[in-house]
Amino acid sequence: MASELTNARQGQQKSDLGQFRFIGLLMAVYFVVTSVYLVMNIWAMDLHAAQGKETLVSTDSRQYLAFAQRFLKGNFSMDYIRDVPHRQPLYPFALAVASELGNGNLFYLGAVNVVAMTLVIGSVYYGVLRFFRSPSVAAISAFCVAANRFMWRLAGERLLTEPLYVLFLVWMIIAFLQYLQERKAGWLLLGSAFIGLAYLTRPSAIFDAAAYFSILFLADILMPPRSAEEQPLFPRKVLRLLPNYLIAVLLLVVITTPSWLPRLYYFRDPLYTGYLTNFLWVDTYHLAHDFGERAPSFSWHDYAATHNFPDVLYRLIYGFSNVCIVLPIGAEKLPFLFLLSIAGIWTALKYGPPEFRLLLLFSFIQVLPFIWTNMPNPNTRVPYGSTFPFEPFFAACFLALFAAKLDATLAPRLGLRVGSDALPRATRVSS
Repeated sequence: MASELTNARQGQQKSDLGQFRFIGLLMAVYFVVTSVYLVMNIWAMDLHAAQGKETLVSTDSRQYLAFAQRFLKGNFSMDYIRDVPHRQPLYPFALAVASELGNGNLFYLGAVNVVAMTLVIGSVYYGVLRFFRSPSVAAISAFCVAANRFMWRLAGERLLTEPLYVLFLVWMIIAFLQYLQERKAGWLLLGSAFIGLAYLTRPSAIFDAAAYFSILFLADILMPPRSAEEQPLFPRKVLRLLPNYLIAVLLLVVITTPSWLPRLYYFRDPLYTGYLTNFLWVDTYHLAHDFGERAPSFSWHDYAATHNFPDVLYRLIYGFSNVCIVLPIGAEKLPFLFLLSIAGIWTALKYGPPEFRLLLLFSFIQVLPFIWTNMPNPNTRVPYGSTFPFEPFFAACFLALFAAKLDATLAPRLGLRVGSDALPRATRVSS
């Protein structure tokens, strides 16, 4: 009897290891291929520069490297924000660590993005598997991320913030979905922590923070409890929730201290981002950018004085069509992941699960600033870096409709184990 239990336990351990064999192999292949691509771009830097092409350290990347050098010299005063107040410290700090480890070798600097995108693949697999309990759905979602042409090229071509930012947003989404599903405070705090890291990477994460806390708080208040316990009175329910949310907000404030404290010291404004707010109130890139990066030159008064309601409506329609349709298709070239995510949005609206309806609301709120500013800032990588992390999860929502068939046919070929608890969650969207 004891030997049978031992054999069963060993078999279970081997099966659990086999569960992640596919994603481990996929991440390894992605890391090696992207590293080779990075090396090729490093070797070709002089040629690309002579041809007028962007290189690993051109344009914005030079600023990040300059800030990294300040950190390496022991200057953590963040005094660089006096000239470029919209730059956040986490990515330059990561470059500083990589530079120290590699003695300034460009490969180590580029590896920051390669490692980040490799972790994105594994994180998507984990998040989808945990929610839907379908290894095939998780594998397809992760593979679509690995096959994304735009993010792959970005990871191997430029020293920019998008791969690290995407990694943090993916974990924010995982925490968001798991909190809605389990209502455990740990997920709320984890999401707050990753929003803080995202904000230290790019200031646009402030909108993710607003959407994250507002939607989860309203969901906690308005949605019925997951257990069979009696629904408490509204005031009592709010008082019961407040401590967890106050702790989560405090955690966010503490994590983002390297960003808001220097801005409070230099500009008397903890959220100061210089010229970035110009994009809210002008219609062209040059008007927003040509007056320098230190201070904003326009306000809502300027926009209101020169625009009417049809202008506002046109700008919103123009931005929505670009940010939500044109740019993702253009970035992906073969927009397989985008089309799957559109199908997933339809699935969430028609069948559920309710967590994904709230995720859709979350996605829409956090992308609104990019929709509004797309006219003066027709950039692909900045808005796509905020919409891309949601795509594999919505794609999984659609694929979950076919989870039973996929797990029966695809999982054995990929060496994936289908657990006994896979079916209920995976097929819940079609119920």
